[in-house]
Amino acid sequence: MTSSGGKKQVVKKMIPCCMKMGMKRGPWTAEEDEILVSFIKKEGEGRWRSLPKRAGLLRCGKSCRLRWMNYLRPSVKRGGITPDEEDLILRLHRLLGNRWSLIAGRIPGRTDNEIKNYWNTHL
Repeated sequence: MTSSGGKKQVVKKMIPCCMKMGMKRGPWTAEEDEILVSFIKKEGEGRWRSLPKRAGLLRCGKSCRLRWMNYLRPSVKRGGITPDEEDLILRLHRLLGNRWSLIAGRIPGRTDNEIKNYWNTHL
């Protein structure tokens, strides 16, 4: 492929961070969850890129952040969408479309991922 100036452009494929560093992928174990929760209770959230090494986890920072934000945070509600929440999801979706993060921001304790999955499987 060449640009208008005749120079060749090199297109590199993006390699997931966990592949580059030989990190573990796939389902989390209960032990990994315990390590992550314990570490965040002591050290707090943030600095996700350096967290795995400091916590002794063989995961990338993005994986740790997503696991915490979507599953392990104490404020996250899991399952059991109430009729009131479903009604609110329907009304907000009419206003906002598939903007799951904006919808989740208006439903306490629910993540964008959970709302999107609920929409795609139940509504």
